[in-house]
Amino acid sequence: MPFGIKRLFSVPILFLCASVVLVALSACNLVSQAEYDAMQAATATQQANQRPTITIISPPNGAEYTVGSTVLVSINATDQIGVTRVTLSVSGQNVDTVQSESPTGSTNLNALLDYTPQQPGVVQLTATAFRNNVASDPAIVEINVRQNQAQVTATLPPQPIPSINPNDPTCRALVNVGLNVRTGPSTAFTVVTTLAAGSVVPIVGRTAANDWWQVRVSAVLTGWVASPYTTVFGNCTLIPVVPSPATPTSSAPTATETPIPPTNTLTLTAEPPTATATPGLPDLVITSIVGPNAINLGPGSTPTTTAFSVTITNTGQSAAAQFTTTLQIQGIGAAQPIGVVANLLPGESIVLNGNLTFDTTGTFTVVAVADAFNQIAEVTKVNNSGSVNIVVNPPL
Repeated sequence: MPFGIKRLFSVPILFLCASVVLVALSACNLVSQAEYDAMQAATATQQANQRPTITIISPPNGAEYTVGSTVLVSINATDQIGVTRVTLSVSGQNVDTVQSESPTGSTNLNALLDYTPQQPGVVQLTATAFRNNVASDPAIVEINVRQNQAQVTATLPPQPIPSINPNDPTCRALVNVGLNVRTGPSTAFTVVTTLAAGSVVPIVGRTAANDWWQVRVSAVLTGWVASPYTTVFGNCTLIPVVPSPATPTSSAPTATETPIPPTNTLTLTAEPPTATATPGLPDLVITSIVGPNAINLGPGSTPTTTAFSVTITNTGQSAAAQFTTTLQIQGIGAAQPIGVVANLLPGESIVLNGNLTFDTTGTFTVVAVADAFNQIAEVTKVNNSGSVNIVVNPPL
């Protein structure tokens, strides 16, 4: 073969050989679809077998609070798949639940849960994170509850939680979990910003069903947040119903109230639990009774009237039909109806306000009873009542 012809074909031949080698090497790294699917399944199984984790950021062990004050518990929960909800329990009883706004859960969830102690002593707070039905190991702190502020002895460093003034009448929402602010009262509307857990914003409007609050985020921004992810403080009886901007999506009916007296307000504080295929019965629980620990008779030992706020939560699996709640001084007089509630959904709470009049000194027990007239069928009736003590002193 002439020398020129040999040179002419040398480059293609070398290129062909190199290509063959590259293909052969590439084949060594090829993974079949079945192998890839198996790898993905193994990863998913490994993630599913791992449990969520939860940490209580505040309060620290040994923190001191007074009876009737709000204890805000700040937590951080993580999970490779997604934390769907977190719960706070005291003595084995759930006192608050916060769900992720995302239906699939959040891989890193910061949330605020709250608890109002009703008696002094050492209280163990237990926080648990869930991925659907998979629970984390519990995170636990102990707090000391004092009868009054004068008994508080420790000075604790400031904690990264908001300060709530219970005497501030401004209607406002405490955000319990990272929450989207939207242009309208539905998830179909555009997200304009996000509020971090612990944010406190004024409420300026609401939907007729109280399932969305219109909040003022700043001087130039007003938007809507889903009410189940918030805790409401202040006097909200005059907050107006605001029409939806455009094409609102229908929302499920929420608890309605026929108040006695007319100052009763609706407060949604808990999250609906995960739906089940076969709903069970409702279960009404008196979760708190808030009122003064001690009062004084009026001048000349005249009777004095005191207000109490009663929180009822449906911890069951189906909505509670119409029921009546009463308030009474134990052993004295007849029970007084303080509100008629209808369609209290699973996980929802409502706050009813009532007044009691005391005309003599002593220590008395105030008793609240949900479904006092046995109007609905429930899981159990044993948790339908709650009580607190009040001391009536002579006139000042």
